[in-house]
Amino acid sequence: MQWTVVLTLFASLFSSLATAAPSQMRALLMTGYGGAEVMKLGEVAVPTPATGEVRIRTHAAGINPIDWKIRTGKMQRNYGVTLPYIPGRDVAGTIDAIGPGVTGWKVGDSVVAVTSGGTLAEYVIAPARNVARKPDKLTFEEAAGIPTASLAAWRTLITNGDIQKGQRVLIHGGAGGVGSTAVQLAHWRGAHVIATASGRNHDYLKSIGADEVIDYRTTRFEDAAKNMDVVLDTVGGETLQRSPAVLREGGTLLTIVGMPPAQACSERKLHCPTPSTATREQPGEELTKLGQLFDSGALKMHVEAVFPLDRAVEALALSETGRARGKIIVRVID
Repeated sequence: MQWTVVLTLFASLFSSLATAAPSQMRALLMTGYGGAEVMKLGEVAVPTPATGEVRIRTHAAGINPIDWKIRTGKMQRNYGVTLPYIPGRDVAGTIDAIGPGVTGWKVGDSVVAVTSGGTLAEYVIAPARNVARKPDKLTFEEAAGIPTASLAAWRTLITNGDIQKGQRVLIHGGAGGVGSTAVQLAHWRGAHVIATASGRNHDYLKSIGADEVIDYRTTRFEDAAKNMDVVLDTVGGETLQRSPAVLREGGTLLTIVGMPPAQACSERKLHCPTPSTATREQPGEELTKLGQLFDSGALKMHVEAVFPLDRAVEALALSETGRARGKIIVRVID
């Protein structure tokens, strides 16, 4: 009897040791500000979750423009980081450890989460309120494309814009990460969806719900889209400044890049909310609703390319071209 107890205890101890996280992990490190030369693969300590946090074993991480924009150093006022910094905000993986005060999650749960950085690594910490269950019908690579881009589309079109059936909606940059989800969300709500994109992306956009597509390289969108109820701009700059002209009086101008032109919004009596004016749920609750739409088939995830962690710099470079369709993913473990 005693030997049985000893063997049981030994097996339990061996199992806990076998599944314990190592002390060090591989991560993509930003060692300074500049170009690709400031990024390198290195090793750092595995983080420990604090109160209200979970640690996630990263299966895959999504790439977003903010990841390389931080690297350039041009966003230090709003996104200052401590060097060396691990880029990446989107993660899909399995919960590996749970901090004090966290309920509703257990080790081994498959999840997606949005963080303030650190996902291009083998382990990452996330606030429990930012975590949702991974959609069953998506791979880890597909699920890693959801958080930042799909949350931005949800918050602008659904929370701020409250898109309704029958509205005419113009989405600039429809083939990008945010644009792809936005097109599908507007279609799901029953809107008539017009998107701008280069010619190579027209068939793709029509396949995910766009009713019309404008080739911005050959046609001024003002000539092809008029009397719109809603415009969502994911491009910024001149595109944002020109967008009020296509809206009906009292229409809605939404943007994820820059601020709406105040004078035009006032003169045309436009509704021009900013992200900061939105009343939002916790990110995990929003991700749960998005996950349900992906599982139901109302939303689909298009992955442009998947890179291993040791080629994450190439993933950032592809994002920087601005030509990717859908999402770019880094696979951390199989």
